[in-house]
Amino acid sequence: MATDFKYASQSDLNRYVGDIVADADSKRQIYGWGLNEVANVFDSTQDIAYCYNTGFVSQLFVEGIEINKIAFNTTETTKLNGAVSKGASTLTMDAGHGLAVKDIIKINNEYMKIGSVSTNDIGVTPANDRGLFDTASVAHADDSSVFKIMSEGDAGDSTSAGEDALAFVYDEDLDMVLLVHNGLTVNDIVVEVGFDNKTYYDQMLIDASMELNNLLDARYPTPLPKYDQYDANTRHSVSTAEYDAIIIKMTCYIAASNALRTIGETEKADYYYDLVTNAEKTGMADRLNVGEFKLAFEVDSHDDKGKVRNVAKIGSMDIVETAGEWHGEKYDVVRITCTTGGAYGTAVVKAETYGNDALFGTTTENIKVTGGLQEIVSGLYVRFQGASMNLDTTPDQWEITVTGSDRKLTNAQTGAIDLTRRGYSV
Repeated sequence: MATDFKYASQSDLNRYVGDIVADADSKRQIYGWGLNEVANVFDSTQDIAYCYNTGFVSQLFVEGIEINKIAFNTTETTKLNGAVSKGASTLTMDAGHGLAVKDIIKINNEYMKIGSVSTNDIGVTPANDRGLFDTASVAHADDSSVFKIMSEGDAGDSTSAGEDALAFVYDEDLDMVLLVHNGLTVNDIVVEVGFDNKTYYDQMLIDASMELNNLLDARYPTPLPKYDQYDANTRHSVSTAEYDAIIIKMTCYIAASNALRTIGETEKADYYYDLVTNAEKTGMADRLNVGEFKLAFEVDSHDDKGKVRNVAKIGSMDIVETAGEWHGEKYDVVRITCTTGGAYGTAVVKAETYGNDALFGTTTENIKVTGGLQEIVSGLYVRFQGASMNLDTTPDQWEITVTGSDRKLTNAQTGAIDLTRRGYSV
């Protein structure tokens, strides 16, 4: 597919469903290699085996090892200069044809091996080098297209150190694989088609990400945005934009389900998919769609009261409650810093908010800590609890992310109420 977008990585996949990644292999074995393979095709050690009806082959594995792919040539190499009869051993090409001895060529649906080249005359000698790989030796009209499929050296030089001369070509028109090898008994070894696991699971995660987009309610933008994720002690300046953990998890579960289904593990596949969505509407996506779950970038009815993070706290006093309705910027980060240490009635804090085109650009000073639910700034109320606030080397400090009370709610949870008629519940 054209896109490479995904919500989760392969490390995420291993973390959530590592057992599935190990078991759900994309490869499948192919059988039925032709008995009339071409021996000594390029040198005395290289042969070509062939197999039909393989299905599409992007990657080929011999005894579990991925081998080199020779791209199938779909661009015309030259043309016939004159008609060719069935079984003829000499073919004339257009001038400048660029063909060489030992080349494997294809004309229409017939394969041939070039035995000699004399200017524009191509010798196919002996004549049984016509109709290779069980293709039919037939007559070909003048100006028929000639395609060079394979040349000496395409599969490596088997006489050179480090070269195993294993390579393949896939002919989509004939649904046939040509395998260059070093004298193997191909029907006695494991030859598989498929993808290496990295490529396979990358695509599974891409597909799962797009599928998840399809499952989400229309109120969500797709793709979903990353958002600054905080723990209780992370300051705004060192935050990291990430996808929500629930999005990563759902992507992995969908990918696992799809992978399991390819190997016939439908029961396991259904289990993982049901964790995301099901007929009872209890899956993670189902609950997200009705507002039971909330993503980090969403705005709900509590966001104008703020979300507290401990940036630095040595003293025993802490913010334990927020309330009110934020009346400042539609989005802001309120930073509260101790300026005088001590207990209730002694401790003093300052509040920094957006201003002068910068976060923390405006400061409200001399806010005495009362121990009650007190207004800090712009309709935001907080309550401190504890014995004492600290002003030593590192003053106690908190950040509160707030959203304006006039912001449209994007996570307004739906629910049900009882209807009554004449006092009776229905």
